[in-house]
Amino acid sequence: MPLAVASLTATALTADRADGGAVHRVRTVLVDPVSGALTVDEHVRVRCSAPTGWAILGDVLIAPGAGARWAARLAYSCPGTLVVAVHSGGRCWLRAAAGGAAAAAVEPVAVSVAVFEVRGPGRARQTWDRLASLAHSCLVAGVPGTELGAAVAALEPAVGSLSPGRVGSGTRSAYRPEASPSSRSSRSSRSSRSRSASAPAEPDRPAEA
Repeated sequence: MPLAVASLTATALTADRADGGAVHRVRTVLVDPVSGALTVDEHVRVRCSAPTGWAILGDVLIAPGAGARWAARLAYSCPGTLVVAVHSGGRCWLRAAAGGAAAAAVEPVAVSVAVFEVRGPGRARQTWDRLASLAHSCLVAGVPGTELGAAVAALEPAVGSLSPGRVGSGTRSAYRPEASPSSRSSRSSRSSRSRSASAPAEPDRPAEA
């Protein structure tokens, strides 16, 4: 499914902390260049370097760490989160679960993991924030999990997609989440925070990083 970013805006819900933590409400508009159909997605993106009360409320969760195992551990501690990204240096492991992390715990086939590497100079942290939000929007637009890595890489020229097998699963992380008492519950961010419409692409905002 070919997609393009019509706009991406982020509104801060909390002040940025000294440790890099932040919470944003993100609104993206993706457009299918062929049909002109628009997919509008709104979600809460939480960046945290240590456990926080906001983490369990995030649709997208980003934390320092390395490897698919750490991304899975973080996802299991925050039910309802659709996209989890952990990053170390210039690499990011992005984990997506259709229906939320709790659903993925009983349906392993619903989970997909993609690994990305930043290209050239730039601020990797901002790149990973944008990348994770674009992954959420692609899932809302109906991109299958098996195609998510390629779809996101096509939308974000600052990164390249790597094979998970080339970089290993990773064993270290700066984030040590605790199991949540509500880990058996899940909510779908697709139905409540997104809408799509078929119309020519006339975004009211230019794309923003």
